[in-house]
Amino acid sequence: MSKRKEKMYFRITIPALQDGKKDEAISFVKDKVMPEFDGTPGLISMTAAITGETSGINMSAYESKEASDAVAEKVQATLAEAASFMAAPPVIYEGEAVFGKVYQNINKEEKKPGYMRLVIGVAKETDAVLNFLKEKVEPIYEDSDGLQITGALFDGNSAISWNIWDTQEAMDSAVEKLQGALDSESENDLFDGTTIAYMGPVYAGRLFVDFKEGETPN
Repeated sequence: MSKRKEKMYFRITIPALQDGKKDEAISFVKDKVMPEFDGTPGLISMTAAITGETSGINMSAYESKEASDAVAEKVQATLAEAASFMAAPPVIYEGEAVFGKVYQNINKEEKKPGYMRLVIGVAKETDAVLNFLKEKVEPIYEDSDGLQITGALFDGNSAISWNIWDTQEAMDSAVEKLQGALDSESENDLFDGTTIAYMGPVYAGRLFVDFKEGETPN
């Protein structure tokens, strides 16, 4: 996953689960989705986190948009099968990576625990948000302990950024600085309305390539 000619392409699904269906949703992802997509051409990684009793995050990374498009029908069929424990259709974001970095060596065979934070906002200007990530947020990442990987994409005017940490404690120690950077920039100057953050433990993940420290997805 070194510096690439093609930008990695991400698909992020945020399901709204029915009350009491969290365990069923977790089992579905771990026992069905992960095995069925294993070996998909161009699929680099799959990550699933639970962010509340009725919410979660599922993220897939592909070598290119073409690789993602090639399995679009299979993804739709999987979502249709998952409808039995959904309270509403999931929110889906997708796009090429515009920012990100690997901060630890992670072998594809390694079962490494993680804690995920994903932030979504409606950008007034995507270039301004990207500059904010590079100039204000990345230095905080560089100075943080326990960070595994970061990334960001734009889907239209929606800006989606994420980071995965070794533990919740590692994430918590950086969040105050990250929020401080946002406050200093004035969130209202960057986004229409407030940003929304989803946070929770990664309960399932698969890497199909080795991730090496210093590599970037874009």
